[in-house]
Amino acid sequence: MFIGRMTFLYYLSHRMAIFNTMRSLLVIFSFLLIGVCVQAQTSKPIRWTFSLSKTEVKQGETIEIIMKAEINADWYLYSSDFDPDLGPTVSSISFTENGSFKSIGNLKPVGAKEKYDSLWGGKIRYFTKYAEFRQKVQLLKTNPVIKGLLSYQVCSDKEGKCIPYEETILFDKLKVVATQVVPEKIPVTIPKDIPKDTGSAKPVITTKGSLAVLESEKNKLVKKDSNGKDVAVEQLKTFSQKYGGDK
Repeated sequence: MFIGRMTFLYYLSHRMAIFNTMRSLLVIFSFLLIGVCVQAQTSKPIRWTFSLSKTEVKQGETIEIIMKAEINADWYLYSSDFDPDLGPTVSSISFTENGSFKSIGNLKPVGAKEKYDSLWGGKIRYFTKYAEFRQKVQLLKTNPVIKGLLSYQVCSDKEGKCIPYEETILFDKLKVVATQVVPEKIPVTIPKDIPKDTGSAKPVITTKGSLAVLESEKNKLVKKDSNGKDVAVEQLKTFSQKYGGDK
């Protein structure tokens, strides 16, 4: 019976020792995991800021999403404007469509560098120190929610590694003014043939051209002989000489 009790106590102490060892290992592993997470957060080689080209816009207007990044020394960011089949992961953006906006065109890099990369066997475009991308979107509603995902890859020849990342883009407090409806203008057609006024208004002659027209009309009524003399006047003179002298 004594031997049995000793065996039980030995077994119990052995189990307690295993339990304490596992607990110690678990604590150590937890601290290591926290340290790795903290290090991963503090050592991310790139930092992003997102903004809009305008914060107060009209419905239907097109604006730009501006994406700027600061890149650690000895690291570089692949651009979006080279052959994606070459090998490296090019930067790209995808949107969650919801009917309140629509993307226009492709992601546009600003100031990317270019070089021939012997590892990939072709020309790549990239950024060092600073990077900027722009993406056009059109606002379709007065309360748009612009949500997208920026995918990219940063590399370091010194560290000998490349790391892919993703960044969420969200704009949901944009002030959009509804477009005012402008009344349609109704065209007014002026008739070409305007009827003449038959009222009692007297014509007013104010130009030399009008006097010339009257003189021309008068000449049509006056009969002249071959010498250009007024026939009516000559007849009046003859009548006066013939019958005026007898009185």
